[in-house]
Amino acid sequence: MDIKKTDVFGGIGVLVIQMIANGILYAFQKDNIHLVIGIVFALIVSVFVVIIISLNRKIKKQEEYYDEKIENLGIDDLKKEKEELIKSMEFLKERISDVEHERDDIEQEIERLEQELELFKNKCEYYINTNSVNRKILYSLKNNEKCENTELQTLISEIEYIFRDDVFSKTAKMNTSIFRKDRQDLCSILVSTKHSPGTINKLRLDKESLVGTAFCEKRVIYCGDINNRRPDVPFVELNENRQYHSILAIPLIVDDSTEFVLVITCTKINCLQETYNKYQDVIQRYLELLCILLFISSDKEEV
Repeated sequence: MDIKKTDVFGGIGVLVIQMIANGILYAFQKDNIHLVIGIVFALIVSVFVVIIISLNRKIKKQEEYYDEKIENLGIDDLKKEKEELIKSMEFLKERISDVEHERDDIEQEIERLEQELELFKNKCEYYINTNSVNRKILYSLKNNEKCENTELQTLISEIEYIFRDDVFSKTAKMNTSIFRKDRQDLCSILVSTKHSPGTINKLRLDKESLVGTAFCEKRVIYCGDINNRRPDVPFVELNENRQYHSILAIPLIVDDSTEFVLVITCTKINCLQETYNKYQDVIQRYLELLCILLFISSDKEEV
């Protein structure tokens, strides 16, 4: 044990103090036994004091030594590196989040481009299909023949096909009809894909009906959720299980005059409009061809 002079002096000081206390105690009591015990106790305490002081100094030296070792090991540098790593991890998390957002944007853009590609593909198919209708029209004009209702229904079916996604996705039923005005200024069905001949012959609608409004106002009319028992609905006599909830009336205008109105009905709500807006130019081309066929048919009937 490393005991220095200062430690010994500290122990002697304690011993002197205790000896003085023992002397004062002996002066009052005059008891030799108590004096001997006091002297022995003073020596023991003095020795312990010297040891404690020495050990305390040694512990402080060891603490200083280990503190120096810790500093030499670079704990502060490690703490700094840890903080830098934490910051780097936070930056990486933010970057990962940004990359995920960019990935979502890219996926949305890819989905949008795929939809546009599908749209253009469908438009190409529709334009190709119109070529066959053009050939029929030219053949009719060349041979001065009347267009049959079957040819009109074929073209109408092509128009219905454009709305196939609405119908298939909602398991709905569709019906497409062409209305014209008769001599009494009432709207009657010229041709229909689903209506029976009896319904076609007896159905007459005035200018207050939805079809009459399309004729007069020369605008597309859409009803996304309509009760077919209301008087402004174009079809007034239907079976109880045939409820037409979506109706699209498209006027066929020539020289600022409504010649015909194409009416598409669907048995589900909120159908038809989105598809019409998407394929409006394609549908318009079909309607132009349809007008030509209708004029040919009407002219031959008048002859």
